Amino acid sequence: MSPLRLSANRLVLLGFAGAILAGTALLKLPVAASSDISWLDALFEATSAVTVTGLQVVDPPTDFTVFGQVVLAVLIQTGGLGIITATTLGVALIGGHPSYKELMAAEQEENFPGGPSNLRRLFVRIALFTLVIELVGALVLAGRLVSLGWDLPGALGHATFNAVSAFCNAGFTTFSGGLSRFDGDVVVNLVLVALILLGGLGFPVLVSLYRYPKVRSLILHAKLVLATYAVLTLLGVLGFATLEWTNPQTLGGEPLRTKVLESLFQGVTPRTAGFSTVSYSDLSAPTLATQIPLMFVGAAPASTGGGVKVTALALVFLLVVTQARGGGEVTAFGRRIPNHYVLKTLALVSVAGLLVLFGAVAIMISAGWEFLPALFHSTSALGTVGLSVRSSAELGTFGKLLLIFLMFVGRLGPITFLVALSSRSRSEADSYPPGNIAVG
Repeated sequence: MSPLRLSANRLVLLGFAGAILAGTALLKLPVAASSDISWLDALFEATSAVTVTGLQVVDPPTDFTVFGQVVLAVLIQTGGLGIITATTLGVALIGGHPSYKELMAAEQEENFPGGPSNLRRLFVRIALFTLVIELVGALVLAGRLVSLGWDLPGALGHATFNAVSAFCNAGFTTFSGGLSRFDGDVVVNLVLVALILLGGLGFPVLVSLYRYPKVRSLILHAKLVLATYAVLTLLGVLGFATLEWTNPQTLGGEPLRTKVLESLFQGVTPRTAGFSTVSYSDLSAPTLATQIPLMFVGAAPASTGGGVKVTALALVFLLVVTQARGGGEVTAFGRRIPNHYVLKTLALVSVAGLLVLFGAVAIMISAGWEFLPALFHSTSALGTVGLSVRSSAELGTFGKLLLIFLMFVGRLGPITFLVALSSRSRSEADSYPPGNIAVG
């Protein structure tokens, strides 16, 4: 079999790569940029948008025209839904018949339960959920901006872009200076937090929640995601509030309402959203250290977010609990978790952890950064988060290319990336004699 055969994983890889290259070309057009940006910076911004990361080497509100910002929004939306999923959706919605290979590629990318016969229906639901959620969010944001003095066209433009960016967990914004101007605004904060959480839960969870009133039950995947999400969100909010409450550069000196809103926002946004209402360069070292694990874990599978995913954390925790009890099968909510899910999770966490460390060391060597900022930046790139302690523009050519690689692998998934590059998959027929080693 030819090593160049287009498997589902390779279709996903090529789809993302094609979108990034197309976005790069569009962002280099004179009509897209208000100032001349290099090809490398255009590639960086296109990669950051398609991978819904949000790391920046330019300032989109000032360096891109309205056309350029529209290009960014389209790239973010496409990357959030997934290239293969988006193209398959397009064929399905105009009455076409997606090929079996297209459906398999979409299933591989989004990790949906069920076979190809159910995917077209799921894809239509994805489109409807996305449209409705982003539209409602945009309308509420636009109404709030109008009440704050924006004209209607400007309010609609800002609201639409930021609603798409929030739901896709992208972290791009059209507001000059970021979102710090809204740090005490209840409506803006709650709408963006809601969009971030809904986008990060994943479409299977949203569908399961939508069907709950009728079937009165949730699928196991939804139960695991919701339980883990609730714990991590609570820990993130309380951790940020506790560590920053008296920091004069962040929460210290702010009124109580602003403190609560900033703690809520920064407790949620590390889960791959990339927005911030405070300057991360002003955070204390302990706060940054607690945000790194949140960025590494990220959002849920089949969502617009990145990271190793909350189900991976849940399975690792359940595996540890199982081993502490003497071994046996890993179970959750009265259901047995098949062993191959556990093995895939351990491989994913291991590869992602090694990549983060490699990225941090490479940044330290090439840019001269200290360990904590380098680790924070590397985790932010691989987790497709977009938060940063220092500007990515400070990095040289090597550093920018490194982040492009990490963002690309992070959005694709480290295991998917490795499998796509592999020329051979191990057959079920391959079998070797058992061996014994000492562990622990």
